[in-house]
Amino acid sequence: MLTHPLSLVRSLLLLTALLPTLAWSQELRFTTLDIGQGDSAVLIAPGGCVALFDGGPTGSGATIKAYLKSLGVTNIDMAFVSHMHADHMGGIDEVDVGTDAVSIDAVYDHGGTYNSASYDDYVSHFSGRRHTVYRGQTFSLCGQVTLTVLATNGNGISSTDENTKSVTVKVTYGEFDALVGGDLTSSPDIESTLLNDVGELDLYKVHHHGSRSSSGNPFLDATLPTVSFISVGRDNTYGHPTQECLDRLTARNSDIWMTEDPATNAELGHIQLSSSTGDTFMVTQGTRSVSYLSKGSDSRPPSAPGAPVALAISPREIELSWNASTDNMGVAGYRVLRSSTSGTNPPVMTITTNGFVDQGLSPGTTYWYRITAVDAAGNVSSPVGVSARTPSLGITLTSPNGGESWTAGSTRAITWTTQSVSNVKLEYTLNNGGTWSVIASSVAASTGSYTWTVPGSASTAARVRVTDVSGTASDMSDGTFTITVPTSSTAVIINEMLANEPGSSTSGEFVELVNVGSSPVDISGWVLSDAASARHTFAAGTVLGAGKAIVVFGGATGIPAGTSNAVAASTGTLSLNNTTDTVTVKTSSGTTIDSFSYTSSLASQDGVSMNRNPDASATGTFVLHTSLSALSTSPGVRVNGSAF
Repeated sequence: MLTHPLSLVRSLLLLTALLPTLAWSQELRFTTLDIGQGDSAVLIAPGGCVALFDGGPTGSGATIKAYLKSLGVTNIDMAFVSHMHADHMGGIDEVDVGTDAVSIDAVYDHGGTYNSASYDDYVSHFSGRRHTVYRGQTFSLCGQVTLTVLATNGNGISSTDENTKSVTVKVTYGEFDALVGGDLTSSPDIESTLLNDVGELDLYKVHHHGSRSSSGNPFLDATLPTVSFISVGRDNTYGHPTQECLDRLTARNSDIWMTEDPATNAELGHIQLSSSTGDTFMVTQGTRSVSYLSKGSDSRPPSAPGAPVALAISPREIELSWNASTDNMGVAGYRVLRSSTSGTNPPVMTITTNGFVDQGLSPGTTYWYRITAVDAAGNVSSPVGVSARTPSLGITLTSPNGGESWTAGSTRAITWTTQSVSNVKLEYTLNNGGTWSVIASSVAASTGSYTWTVPGSASTAARVRVTDVSGTASDMSDGTFTITVPTSSTAVIINEMLANEPGSSTSGEFVELVNVGSSPVDISGWVLSDAASARHTFAAGTVLGAGKAIVVFGGATGIPAGTSNAVAASTGTLSLNNTTDTVTVKTSSGTTIDSFSYTSSLASQDGVSMNRNPDASATGTFVLHTSLSALSTSPGVRVNGSAF
């Protein structure tokens, strides 16, 4: 275990004796600072020892110092830098300089090097004070608060993504437990390497600002955090916090606090947690204050839920109800686990009421449920079980039912049979159920057929769905079918893409189109999209010459000086994922010109693009740019840097 040098401990004890009325004296304080789109948090032990977690982006030093000085803090015992992205470590050296400096005794990170100006400033400034941490290492603040490193450098999982290397620290003070982990990921799944060590949490400092690729279900099932703090900028271009992350936290009854709110464009301010003994804690932000009970301060479980009932109310729905449980400290909610065998699966959801309707089930299937009550301290009751069988469907889709190949723009018959259904809704998907589009909102079920004009987008994963308008019965194609688009004479291809921009500015993302034909092509009104939505529409009068390239960047600031024939995305972003995504180019009439779906193997390296091999070949496959030349990217020029 690492402890403070004796002289440092004496100095801190003297400071505490001289300043008994400081705001942080005699209680634990953990504050997530409002520094925009970045991350910085301060931990202060009851005795006055201080730890800093990350330093926010460049320019955050003044905010961090102002907060510490408001509490009378003039020295930081230790600072942890989760990883080397500028939004987490750009401002940490600023805290330690100037006439208003708050000195930092030592900094700890995952080691290694990184190519950025912020990293160079950090290494230069803290020379002699920088240390590399290892998994299992422990630290102490004033002999009162224990800090344990649970993850660093991916915990043995190899990845070039800097986020996966995030240093993750568990904070323990009596019965109170918190976790701080920078941008730790669930894809790749580094979070699951913590499951044997982390335990249930009172505070979860939410990984990666609430991204979709962190705060995974296995991690949240193990931690069940009472409160979740999200550091996020109201005007960020990443979509943080994502609805997927918020839904996963809400499903575990975690109370969510954010420094800023992009949905309302509001700056909410620092989130401050305080605890005198560790048994209880209070969270304050502005005028809002809420008190909580720490999970470890109550060991008595609630009574088991009583008289459970399961009633199938449709082929895809079962209604569950039970008598409420009782608890000495109050029941916080119920966990419902579901299985279509006699075993159990992860929770369907955690709810606060003693009943709900389980939806999206399979017709004609028996489901077993296990229900437990959970109190405010995280204690779990004995389980009770109940089962029900959903009735069979009253609708059968007969065509298309999988394996067909239909031409875009042709007319085809969708056919079905029904039992006791009046009207049906017809829908189709081009991505195997990822998203659905309405064909007809209500058609008389008795007709059994509907003439459909096949959409103009190519797909190998199309399905059709027929649903009772009341929503009680549904059926879709048993397998996928193909939609083909007649070959276009246009010879424009997607030649190069950068999804993982260098650093953290998404304006540097780009997509390069090349005309490999022998004639100019008017691309006015053409639309460039990712899997989520349209990102750029080419302006009227845009003509791509034979053998020439045009590059669409995420933002104007991302266009390198001297890059010819480059434009900024008309929506202000490309929003390309660093794991998987699909990039598509369509004409103004909706005809697909080119499309490519990439995986993390082509997008996981910061600043390295994916490029056709051979370069500018319509039949070439995509490979990492560095496998073709010494350059990491070549927007607007050939892979070797020469002009098109």
